[in-house]
Amino acid sequence: MFILFLVVQISIFAYYWTSFSTVSWEIHIHYWVVSFWYLIVIIQPFLAVAGKISNHRTLGIIGFLIAGGVIFSGLSLLDIPLKLDAAYDPGRPGPPIAFYYGTLVVEFILMIAFAYAVVKSILHRKNIQDHSWWLVCSAFFMIAPALGRRMFLFWRFVLPPDAFKPIFVILSTELVYLPLFLVFALKFGKIKHQATLIGILLVFIRLLRFPIGSSETVQAFLKSVIIW
Repeated sequence: MFILFLVVQISIFAYYWTSFSTVSWEIHIHYWVVSFWYLIVIIQPFLAVAGKISNHRTLGIIGFLIAGGVIFSGLSLLDIPLKLDAAYDPGRPGPPIAFYYGTLVVEFILMIAFAYAVVKSILHRKNIQDHSWWLVCSAFFMIAPALGRRMFLFWRFVLPPDAFKPIFVILSTELVYLPLFLVFALKFGKIKHQATLIGILLVFIRLLRFPIGSSETVQAFLKSVIIW
């Protein structure tokens, strides 16, 4: 779990810390609640192994509240594509607006998957194998957005503006996420587990980012919902 925490922190470092004084309060809150969630998932196994079950359960209740913070702070960021759409300049290098709308839909689905994994971990709290794997997968479901931002900065750095293509970001993100996820699933013997199948399904959903975001119907719907 510490490995997953490091992946997220390294991925988001340049996006968050180099702009610490200028990012919105929603981003600050989302960053910290996600970080606390990873720390809780790291600490919990140590408490369980040490026999501190009471502390484990107490921290689990706190973790449930933190998970709610992850979801609601993520929802508070859904207006970002509207801001990018309003400031979009086709003459400037960068992703088309469809990329941002597709990202909004994808990250909303990731939040649903995260919430589902947390609820399932609670429902299966008496089964250590299922309980722990759902929590591991909840952490994996939150990796892709941070990793994608790192890949975005990476490709913008190594390629000239006219050679940059958003598909590089999408594919390179999955080339890191999927092998890492499958290694964990194989290590813990959970390759056929429902949570694993959801994690793999999310890869295909993320690859559909452009077709989803290119739909004018989807864009119009998102605008009306977000403004509301």
